[in-house]
Order: sequence, then structure tokens, then C-alpha cells
Amino acid sequence: MKVTLIGILLLVGISRAEAQLLPTDSALTIDPKLQQLGERMMRGKQGSIVAIEPATGAIRCMVSASPGRDSVNRAVGMAYSPGSTFKVAQSMVMLSERFLTPATRYGCNRGFTRAGIHIGCHPHHSPQALVGAIGNSCNAYFCSAFADLISSARYRSRHQAINRWHAYMQSFGLGRTLGVDVAGEVEGIMPDSTYLARTHHGAWGPTAIMWVGMGQGEVTATPLQLCNLAALIANRGYYFTPHIQRGTEEHPLPARFLVGHQSMATPESIETTIQGMRAAVVSGTCSSINRAAYKICGKTGTAENEGADHSLFIGFAPMENPRIAVAVMVENGGFGADMAAPVASLIIEQALTGKLREFSEYQVACWESETVVPYQP
Repeated sequence: MKVTLIGILLLVGISRAEAQLLPTDSALTIDPKLQQLGERMMRGKQGSIVAIEPATGAIRCMVSASPGRDSVNRAVGMAYSPGSTFKVAQSMVMLSERFLTPATRYGCNRGFTRAGIHIGCHPHHSPQALVGAIGNSCNAYFCSAFADLISSARYRSRHQAINRWHAYMQSFGLGRTLGVDVAGEVEGIMPDSTYLARTHHGAWGPTAIMWVGMGQGEVTATPLQLCNLAALIANRGYYFTPHIQRGTEEHPLPARFLVGHQSMATPESIETTIQGMRAAVVSGTCSSINRAAYKICGKTGTAENEGADHSLFIGFAPMENPRIAVAVMVENGGFGADMAAPVASLIIEQALTGKLREFSEYQVACWESETVVPYQP
């Protein structure tokens, strides 16, 4: 698809300064129908949608929405608390380090209390093994497990533990720029011991940072990074640098976009995490998006912040030989299952089938008319 400079501006919603970094005769990887669908559903909302083809890293959809029409591309230029979508990354780290096994259980009674601090959770069966904890998004499980990892005797100190954890996250493409060919990308934050010492004036420990276990506290990520994380899991451990240029004879795709990046996650850790993501769709927090025609693997997120919670979802489909990975962020949109997950399911349906069912068209019209007023301090 040949796209002019004006076409880039319209399809991707990036600034003229960003567009000038791309060849004017470049072929984009954007799927126009997918892009238009995403733009429709994000009308009257603030946030973004990103869809990536896992096998290549090609960006098929990148929507940045803001009622105020500011110039920030929210898909790459805004870093948010990832909320419970981050639990899939935590799962891969703790399994790969053999700190957890799939059978490890933690109790939860609508949350847990540690050192006089209570972290809440929604009702679900307890205790859960890991697949169920992912599927039901158990805060108690992941906060407790993360705090225990940081204080584990397998490491010489909490500093070594958090730095090892940080290395995994960097290998997942988190806490650093990915190198996408759209300007304005920010790093997000994945703390190491130096960052925590500076932030907490040297006085930090497992309890002080246990919120990181559920994707709150000192961690932030861009929607592009979260979509790339879903693509990495879909690929069973590696990703290609996301890119919006398809490449032409005159302007070949740079070599850096053709080389896969292998993560530190073990194959076993990834398969267990995928089982958890599938459980979330079949019987867990986003069971409303389960489809008989293809298997979606996903993870909802509800990120606390000023104003109403942010609604997040990451996922991929089909479960085997995945063709699309998606991340949706709706600022102040509430629970991840209420808005981000159903929006993502419609993106997935369009990407996999090339069309929408009649009922899905009705759902799109409903989301198009839904307005979410972003928080104003």
C-alpha cells in the first residue's frame, strides 16, 4: 500500500515532525480496515490501540486518541502503569528462575496483608496455582510471590535479586525503547537497584515494592511495549522490533527490523503463562470475549491512578500459530474486562477473519458512541 505523507498523518495520527522521518513513498504495514476500526472505537476516548503481526513485528494498527487532540502519540510516547497485564511478565520471570513451579499456590482472601499493609483482590477460589492465578488475576499471588522472590536466599542480596529481575524485563523489551520507526518513543520504567536506591533514599525492601508484582508502583510501560510483550509470548520467547515501514526496492527495510530478539524466558515458563492467558479468556477475567472460531489468549489490566482506573488488555490469537497481537489502553475506562478486552476482541476478529459479524458491527457502533471523559486534575 503506497501512502503519501498526508496518508501517514491520517492513518497513524502522528505529527508532521514524526512523518518527516519516514520516506514519503514508503509502504506502510498498517492495515487500513484495522486502523479505521480502531479509530472508530476510540472516538470520545483517550488512549491507544496497537496491533502487531508477531511473525514479523509489522505494526498493523496504531491508534492514538485524545479528545483534546494533543500532539502526543499515546501508543509510543506515553508510559502507564501496566496493571495486571504485567502479571504475564512476572510469571515468566519467576518460572524461569525456578522460584515458582506451575503448582505453587498462594492464598487469597479478597487480598492479603503484609507488614500491616493490605492489598485487595476480587473474589475467586483460593488458593490458586499459577495458571488459575493468571486467569483470575490474583493480586495476592503476584504481590506475595514477587516480594518473596526479592527476599529469596537464592540471591546474595535484594540488590542482586532486583537486578536479575530487571535483566529479564529488559529482554522482554520493557524499560527501554524498542527502536520503532515512529518518533517520540519513551522508555517506561523497570526499576533496578540503582533506581530504587535513588527513589527510596536507600530504604527499600521487598514490602516497599511489592505493588510491582501486580504492575503498580515503580513500573510503567507504553502500549507499544505491552503489545510487543504479547507478541513475544505469541512467538514463544522472541520478538522482532516493531516497525511501520514495509520496505520497498528503493527504501529496503533496515536490517535491525529483520533480526529476532530472544528473551531470557524459558520455553516452559512461556507455555505455562500461555495456559494462564488462555484460562483468563475461557473462564477467567475476560471470559466474555471467548470465541469458538479461534482461541484467544489474553490478560486484562485495571491500573489505579488519579480519577477512574485505566482499562487495559493485551493478548494474541490464535493460540497456536498466532497471527495478531493486540494491546488496548483506555484512560479512565474502568476495569480491563469492561472496555479494553471487548475492544481488543473486535480488533482480533477483524484481523483474523477480514470482516466483522453482524453482532460485532453492532458492538462497534456502541463503542463508537461511548464517551469516556479523561481525568482532569
